[in-house]
Amino acid sequence: MAGWSAFLTALFIAQPCMAQKLHSYEPLMMDPYSTIYVDDGSCSAGKVLKVQGAAKNHRRKKSCVPLSDLQPGARTGSAK
Repeated sequence: MAGWSAFLTALFIAQPCMAQKLHSYEPLMMDPYSTIYVDDGSCSAGKVLKVQGAAKNHRRKKSCVPLSDLQPGARTGSAK
């Protein structure tokens, strides 16, 4: 029983780490097929730039998505 409660406690504590982070700029290098969210002001109010990495010699996919599409708990990297 003690092991089970320790597992649930660890799981509860680890959940906030899974939230998406908003970056203030787009990185030069990304892993292929990874997704990041960038709040650099290039999208309209209430939206952020969703950037998906691509394999070699292909362009990244970029689109503006509402902040509500992000996982709950996402925070900006800088105060604007």
